Amino acid sequence: MKWLIRLLATSILTVCVVLSISLLPQLENDWDSPVFNLVRAEPLTELNVVDVMSKLQLHMRIRKVEVSHAIVSVDLLASPSSDRLEVLKDVSGIPQLLFSHSSNINQVLVRVLDGSKQVGGSTSLLIAADARREKMVRTDYRLETKTAEEMEQYLQSHYRMTFTPNWREKFEAKSSN
Repeated sequence: MKWLIRLLATSILTVCVVLSISLLPQLENDWDSPVFNLVRAEPLTELNVVDVMSKLQLHMRIRKVEVSHAIVSVDLLASPSSDRLEVLKDVSGIPQLLFSHSSNINQVLVRVLDGSKQVGGSTSLLIAADARREKMVRTDYRLETKTAEEMEQYLQSHYRMTFTPNWREKFEAKSSN
């Protein structure tokens, strides 16, 4: 009788282990944590910059991207309907993405240009950001931010920011109304 209990217990334990192992691939697909999804940082070049930039959903159009040694320069065009928070999220998201997906980029320069038609036909600078790898915090802060003021404070504490009078005229006048 003891052998029957041992055989039954072993059989039940074996079935449980087999079922557990068969469920692992399904559980793995549900894990979206960065701990389980290893992102390999590779050198960013002119050849793969489009692939990396396409991973980020931006609210503004990209006008120009330039890769030069360890520096990436990105020019964005803000439309007349661009929201202040959307612009700030884009400015924050580009360096985060480039630093996390590259091993050779140490500085990201982001300029936001006013895309609305000017009298001379040229675009004017709204905001400029200079992000350095050594000052980056490994977090996706864009998702945690609730207001434009919080995002602006975050950017000013982590990046070198320049807000032009055109920025103040376009966005701070809207937010005070």
